[in-house]
Amino acid sequence: MTIGIQKPTRLIAGCMTGTSLDGLDIAVVQVQGRGLDVVITLVESKSFILETQAQSLRKLADDKPIRPSDLLRIKREFGAFHAQALASLEHASKLDFVVAHGQTIGHFPSENLSWQLFDPWPIVHRLSVPVCFDLRQADLMAGGNGAPITPLADWMLYRHRTQSRTVVNLGGICNVTWLAPDAGETQKNLNAIWGIDIGPCNLLLDGLVQKLYPDRTFDTDGKIAASGKTTFNLLDKIYQAPFFQRPKPRTTGREDFDEQWVLQLLASVKGKPQDIIHSAVDAVAQLIAKVLNTQPQSQVILAGGSTQNPLLVAYLRKYVTPPVLLSDTLGIPTAMREAMAMAVLGGLCQDGIPITLPQVTGRGATAIAGTWAGLSK
Repeated sequence: MTIGIQKPTRLIAGCMTGTSLDGLDIAVVQVQGRGLDVVITLVESKSFILETQAQSLRKLADDKPIRPSDLLRIKREFGAFHAQALASLEHASKLDFVVAHGQTIGHFPSENLSWQLFDPWPIVHRLSVPVCFDLRQADLMAGGNGAPITPLADWMLYRHRTQSRTVVNLGGICNVTWLAPDAGETQKNLNAIWGIDIGPCNLLLDGLVQKLYPDRTFDTDGKIAASGKTTFNLLDKIYQAPFFQRPKPRTTGREDFDEQWVLQLLASVKGKPQDIIHSAVDAVAQLIAKVLNTQPQSQVILAGGSTQNPLLVAYLRKYVTPPVLLSDTLGIPTAMREAMAMAVLGGLCQDGIPITLPQVTGRGATAIAGTWAGLSK
């Protein structure tokens, strides 16, 4: 099934807000061609700080009680925030459609449930373009985990003819995608893609900062961590989280590494605040490296918000065996990898191609993902 009249070249805006709840990233992508055989070009990108919305969304994600009327207001305001941000783009009037991930409030794959809160109608009304959203449900209903959903988009964005690559997303959760060299055989290449959620990244680092430095939401440029030192091994304590005892493939989110988990972890350690933050950065790098070093690869490519933390990047380069590059060096801004992936996945949804892979999410046969709002062009 395809959605709408398809043009040879489409201009798609991908919108992403992650578990870190720090901002909205929008990438306008030009997609030439159909399906998997496309040329992808970043045309415009911009980030917008989540201000009043962040507190309300965090309250929902922390499973705190809320009135239904307030929930409706939060959903509508969140959609309006997207619409306002999109309207400010240079290419706003030229968009063919918008793809929005929405804000993950809860993810419970064992029950085939995941909630990405979003209201598309402010965008449809303001920009007069269709919106594709709710991308995980088809996979969940086919018995999959509904995540990670970016590996196929990673293959389309990062694959290389002779080099194997691992794409590492340093977001609220760290997830990775392994890509074999592009042998020119599409199905063989797709079967070789592998992706998993490794564990907490910004959910831990930002969570500790917010508890130890109440006037801050995150460690800007890693300056707090850089002023400290590793004084204890936090990795063993991280491994005690129930997530690491679940069978693979497994996915995770704020429901596993929430405020209470951070508080329990913090209660088990002692030391100067800057040393705790530094030790946590060290532990996150070790957590990631232990997984990466079990797989053969030519390059490791970093993307996501914590690429702005020089100490984390330095520790990864210390612990990870292959060369570690920033996504920027390949023409894909580190902050825009997920937003670009959303645009690519939306194009696949329109072309009638499943966006998840069975060896990654554990799904069986699946329907085409995505719910559409507004009239398709």
